[in-house]
Amino acid sequence: ISKAVSFAFRLFGNIFAGEVLLVIIAALAPLLAPLPFFILEIFVGLVQALVFSLLTVVFFGIATAHGGAHDIIKSAA
Repeated sequence: ISKAVSFAFRLFGNIFAGEVLLVIIAALAPLLAPLPFFILEIFVGLVQALVFSLLTVVFFGIATAHGGAHDIIKSAA
């Protein structure tokens, strides 16, 4: 569970940093300058969400997997 929580904090930090960047650019040049950054931020958010989802599934899969090699050793004894 701690890995999933740490990934959630990392995802939140990345999204928050992107939002701060958008606010600063919108304050400096409010008309057309933020548009490419909005598109980039949407793309980065989608990639971050995909990576977070995949890693969460992998870690929960590893945590809930049955013994594998341990079952072979127990059955041989």
